[in-house]
Amino acid sequence: MASTLLELSNLISSSVAIVDARCRALSRKYPDLANPANAQEDEALAHDSQIAAATSIAVAAAAQLMANMQDQSRALIETSRGFAVSSAMGAVNESATAEIIREAGPKGCHINDIAKKNGMDPLKIARFLRLLATLHIFREVSPDVFAHNRISILLDTGKSSQEIFAKPEDKYHGAKGIGALVGLNTDETYKAAAYIQDVVVNPERAAAEGRGPLAPMNRAYNTEGNFFSLYDRPENLARFKRFGMAMNADRMLDPQSSVLKGLNWGALPAGALVVDVGGGVGSTSLEIARANPHLRFVVQDLASVTLEGKEFWAREYPDALAGGIVSLQAHSFLNPQPVKDASVFLVRAVLHNWPDAGAFKILKNLRDAARPTTQLVVLERIAPLVCGEDAAHAHIPGAVLPAPPAPLLANLGVMFPYLMDMQARDPSSTSLYPLDGIERTFPHHLKLYKEAGWEIVHVYRNPGVMDQIIAKPI
Repeated sequence: MASTLLELSNLISSSVAIVDARCRALSRKYPDLANPANAQEDEALAHDSQIAAATSIAVAAAAQLMANMQDQSRALIETSRGFAVSSAMGAVNESATAEIIREAGPKGCHINDIAKKNGMDPLKIARFLRLLATLHIFREVSPDVFAHNRISILLDTGKSSQEIFAKPEDKYHGAKGIGALVGLNTDETYKAAAYIQDVVVNPERAAAEGRGPLAPMNRAYNTEGNFFSLYDRPENLARFKRFGMAMNADRMLDPQSSVLKGLNWGALPAGALVVDVGGGVGSTSLEIARANPHLRFVVQDLASVTLEGKEFWAREYPDALAGGIVSLQAHSFLNPQPVKDASVFLVRAVLHNWPDAGAFKILKNLRDAARPTTQLVVLERIAPLVCGEDAAHAHIPGAVLPAPPAPLLANLGVMFPYLMDMQARDPSSTSLYPLDGIERTFPHHLKLYKEAGWEIVHVYRNPGVMDQIIAKPI
């Protein structure tokens, strides 16, 4: 029997061979890390099913091989210093360094030239960029000269650094890349995370000290309001605008048409009504409507959001609004559901923002309004169990994922769901940070839905993006 190290090494080799063969079959070249101009090629290859499957195995095996072979003390210490990476990325992202480097061209930009534009200490710029370059974000092409690669280029808004410095609060408006999301993660979220220990380890002591609401972001920003009260402060205008753009960037991470890979929307009868609960301006419904013009839609959200929604549909699909294919309805999902003839209740990225009590209320309101034939479609990331899913749920299609090849972790070492879980928030409470909302495991979903009167009948897995849970009334 081969050793664990050889098993992992063989998985890497065989998976890379599959990716290489598939690229040759498609007459494509796998994107070079050093080349920042690979966005379209990256997108096309990343969504090829064979390449995606082999890549997930290779990445998981490589990470597990590193964990097996690295010094254990060093592993713990380096992980505990992960805050330094967030600090460096935040400083680089908010100083227009990514734009300045892009403006310098493919040969890179010297730290002194970066400093001339953004006013930072050039030595500090070098220290930030060198740390990131060691993690393969940016490249140091010669001493103190840094250039983009295919990862760092996603921090670039596509705007000129001069434009950003002139109106920093509008940096992310109409921007390319995912810099707004990185900015949110390395600013509000990151600063609040420093207070998690205070809140969850010794909550009684904190309360006895009279330190105010027991929420990390309350501590970090010295506020007692709910999440959005932070953005009401005049000094946080740039943060408020960035938050909106960050949510758009988060939606962009889902591949186009991913919502169509699950429930067979085309099989619904003509005129069937889809109620998009907490649907924002209706971007998810828009994608479904374009592919299924025989359906009708009601997009529900708060009144201020529905006003934006009318502009959104008038711009993106004016015939749908004018022709009655879609209507926008001001409604809070915490109140009883007014639509009683829905064929489908669609709930995307809502439940993870709420603790069980709030999520139960949302689901129960929908159950009370459902017909016997109404379907519930929930788009959420299902947090996998590290030990693997319970075989007792195998009767539900898609509930139990196939086991990866040994000796890989059952969840392939994918961190994203757990990082999102630490960031989940309850927008209605005084908690301004994580741990009130939750990224739920499948058993957690199953229990919560059953208590609210729903039976999960199918799960469609979308690795790396939102999974789709289909339920029917009990």
